[in-house]
Amino acid sequence: MKTVLITGANAGIGKDVARQLALRPEVARIYLACRNRDRASEAKAELEAKTGRNIFEIVLMDVADPGSVRAALASINGSLDALVMNAGGVGGRTPTALTADGVTTVFAVNVLGHAVLLETLLAEDRLGEVAVYAGSEAARGVPKFGMKRPSFVSTSANELATVINGSYFADRKPDRNLAHGQVKYIAALWMAYLARQYPGRRFITMSPGNTSGTEGPNDMGLPLRLAARYVMPVLKISHKLEVGAGRLVDGVTDPTLSSGVFYASAANTTTGPLVDQADIFPDLANPSFQDHANEAIHRFIA
Repeated sequence: MKTVLITGANAGIGKDVARQLALRPEVARIYLACRNRDRASEAKAELEAKTGRNIFEIVLMDVADPGSVRAALASINGSLDALVMNAGGVGGRTPTALTADGVTTVFAVNVLGHAVLLETLLAEDRLGEVAVYAGSEAARGVPKFGMKRPSFVSTSANELATVINGSYFADRKPDRNLAHGQVKYIAALWMAYLARQYPGRRFITMSPGNTSGTEGPNDMGLPLRLAARYVMPVLKISHKLEVGAGRLVDGVTDPTLSSGVFYASAANTTTGPLVDQADIFPDLANPSFQDHANEAIHRFIA
């Protein structure tokens, strides 16, 4: 019987991942890791009503705050079979503003706490099978959506650290989409690094793709918010919530998916069949770059 923890589980993709996993009889417990207790309680009640199962437990956790992550882990007894690192986003209204840990907001909400979460579980031997990280096609660029491919001079740890601490944009205008893509790129490299260190477990980076019905557009400008909610579904350049969430569920349940691989849509798309992103962006399979991403991340973890 499986135990799963899902971050960002009170809404959107995270909540539907919980719903889909709860419909599998082998899943016996699902921890809903959320920042807000009231919203988590509402999600828990809705999930119990939809699935007919009383297997959900709330864990208060803010993945942008390593201290919150460590406290939440201390409140959980035993081990997890699977971890779904879904919480994230574009970093709110000020994605390149710095947090108390000296990292950008967009990095904090997408990577910092997840790194503490996953690596603490590994260090304590409390992760049994698989960790799934919610990636994004922005990590290799989507030109038709105005998402530039992250590119670096050397992809050294020093250079990647400039993304994490925001100094990359010190002498240029901040680019919200690029900053988001850079963070997801670093995360995908880090997950591949862990796959090499822990061959007995699976580490999957899986993009949910351009998914409608989420809170993702809330921090965008009005034109993009309207396009995401009303235009993209009609033009079939986004897919339904259950499809995006289903990708992450496959990451948990499909043993044929290869550890260390970043799965997402084909080049210049954000929906459709999944492909290995290293076939599009070979940098993702570079072991040195993976090592550099891990080193850069750990410069900001006490």
